[in-house]
Amino acid sequence: MNFRVLAGMPTSETEMVLSARFDELSTADLVASRGSTATLIEAAGEFPEIDVVLIHQDLGPAPVFDAIRDLSHRHPQLAVLLVSTTMDSDTFTAAMEAGARGVLPADSGIAELETRVTKAAEWSRTLRRHLESASLELPVSGVRGRVVTVSGAKGGVGTTTCAVQLAGPAAAEGRVVCLVDLDLQTGDLPAFLNLRHRRSISDLVEAGDEITPGMLSETLYVDPRGPHVLLAPEHGERGEDVSARAARRVLTALRSRYELVLVDCGSTMNEATAMAVEMADRSVVTVTPDVPATRGAQRLTALWERLQIRAQSDVFTLVTRHSRKNEIQPDFLRQLLGTQVLRTPIPASYRALEPGENNGDPTKVTDEGLRKAFSRAASELELSTPPEAAQAGAGKGSAPTPPDGAPAAAGSPSTRDVSGFLDASVGGGRPGNGRGPGTHGTGGFGG
Repeated sequence: MNFRVLAGMPTSETEMVLSARFDELSTADLVASRGSTATLIEAAGEFPEIDVVLIHQDLGPAPVFDAIRDLSHRHPQLAVLLVSTTMDSDTFTAAMEAGARGVLPADSGIAELETRVTKAAEWSRTLRRHLESASLELPVSGVRGRVVTVSGAKGGVGTTTCAVQLAGPAAAEGRVVCLVDLDLQTGDLPAFLNLRHRRSISDLVEAGDEITPGMLSETLYVDPRGPHVLLAPEHGERGEDVSARAARRVLTALRSRYELVLVDCGSTMNEATAMAVEMADRSVVTVTPDVPATRGAQRLTALWERLQIRAQSDVFTLVTRHSRKNEIQPDFLRQLLGTQVLRTPIPASYRALEPGENNGDPTKVTDEGLRKAFSRAASELELSTPPEAAQAGAGKGSAPTPPDGAPAAAGSPSTRDVSGFLDASVGGGRPGNGRGPGTHGTGGFGG
């Protein structure tokens, strides 16, 4: 792609001369020209992919060196060249002190113009790459990152807790992780991470079709504990601005710059979360071992399948608040839901989570059982694995290997029948989903 140049010329004659010279260049294009310092500075913000700014010494009304200084402060990645009719040492010194990359004689020929613009533009593009890499810690492998969504079967099942805690092991393994709050109306990642940030996903929606690395670096919060964070709107009504198209655009931009994009979808489905689930490489539903949550998981995954967002067999289920004393055990959920239930449930250790959630610091969760559970769940989901080494076949429409390596064995579930639960859902030798005909007992999932 040719180098892109913005010019500030004081008269129409100087503008025409410069334009004619650029017509002869094969490596650079004159994108726009402005006739005052104020409009030139404004134009520098309107054309984000500009490499070089040529500013004539006679441009006004503001002093030209003040304009160079302003441009350098606002856009440090731009190479500013002063076009001067005088090539004395004072002019050169003043230009350098203001932040210019060099001084170009006003009567330069085409060869000299091309050489100077090329060198300045190469410097600009190199600096831009370094700035973007430093601010975003871009994956150097160039491999397309993975998107993993975490959705709740209903409210209060620990969806955000799981998203935050799953991001930790991945970041600890050296993965470049972005944690996205797509619970647009009620998301509250700032409380879980004790952070304050004025930017949110709404700012990227307003950016339009072109989401640049610079926009991402300004919008995301860089958590020193590991993951970078993209927040939900502070005011819930702004969530309506995030359409399916906008969600796809944002997640695609993040996927191209992060090895792992972990998306908290909350417990409410809308067009944005539906798009996230559809384009995800892994989709996880969190569920507690009780009838309301299990019923909610059935409804959610059945809805995804009816709308052709994601097949039930392509959904992973993470059981939270697990205890051996529970009436409903993971083996039973594996038969009931028709999803891939992770081998590792999250134990019901309420008190162990309190230090992390009450202080907004996930690292304060020191309970070894909890930490191992989240780490093992992350390993089952391949969150700690580099993208290029991930298991082939993962993603929407594929047939992933079940987490336990084989289909659930037929036979009696490892829990007692409660409230007609078993008769309603496992009768006839096939998992029930509340959608087809079957025998329904009182309190079951049918209807």
